Amino acid sequence: MTTPAPRRAVRALWRQTAAFGAFTLREYRIWQSYRVNQIMWLTNIFVTTLLFFLMGRMLTASDAHLMGAAYGTNYMSFVVVGIAVNTFLFTNLADPYTRIQRSYFNGTMDLFLLSPMSIYMPLVGLMTKSLLDDYPRLFIVGAFGMLLFGAQFRFQFSLAALGITVLLLAAAFGIGAISASSFYLLNIKRGTEPVRFIVQQLLATLLAGTYYPITVLPRPLQWVACFIPHTYAFDALRRLLDPGAHMAVPVLPVQRILPWSPLTVDAVALGLMTAILLPLGFFLYGRGIEKARREGTLTRWQ
Repeated sequence: MTTPAPRRAVRALWRQTAAFGAFTLREYRIWQSYRVNQIMWLTNIFVTTLLFFLMGRMLTASDAHLMGAAYGTNYMSFVVVGIAVNTFLFTNLADPYTRIQRSYFNGTMDLFLLSPMSIYMPLVGLMTKSLLDDYPRLFIVGAFGMLLFGAQFRFQFSLAALGITVLLLAAAFGIGAISASSFYLLNIKRGTEPVRFIVQQLLATLLAGTYYPITVLPRPLQWVACFIPHTYAFDALRRLLDPGAHMAVPVLPVQRILPWSPLTVDAVALGLMTAILLPLGFFLYGRGIEKARREGTLTRWQ
């Protein structure tokens, strides 16, 4: 007698939920066992925030007008948002490849996929350590900026800021899944992974506006910046959180040509990127796993 389809679906969902819970517990225990690392990244956050506070003192004294009318004149508020959001985006973009790489060289990917779980569960489950290790840095950076360095924020648009954050995390994870797919699909198992390098270390670092507004860039480079999610996330969250920001002043080139408010442009752009990048990332990652299974290269045996 066959099991009804709804019951099979419930059982499958339960198995995936149990697998995700097991990954979460495993990653939590690993994270808890490295207490010294937690102290070191707290120190690193403090030093980084102090560095940009000192830069902000110089900027406020001379060239605060370069930030433009849209983001106010408090450079610490500006850069704290940039540092915090960049941490989120870097985690979702870089972690998938790193976790898959470790599973391969540690000889555990075969074991993961022999169990009754989705091929995507290791990709998602191994990232739960970031929920404990990286995501809290958002609040720590914000607290350092506000309590010690004069950053100011408003919180009446917290729900809108949360919505933008969800979209940017999803879009970044889509790029991260594409990056992870290159491990098996293109056999990029060592060295620098090209997707992460181009998007995060090249385009985002230079063009997205982490530390300065993109208006200081030449117009062609401003248009290039409009092709990565970081740019829209920085713009939207600075408008929503900085008490001196102006909602209606366009900054990005695409905001100047579309008949919508800048925040609407940011939300639509992030939504479109999520709708394209997330399915594409899962598709390419799945193709990579299938290729590795055919070739017998899921795991490197010691």
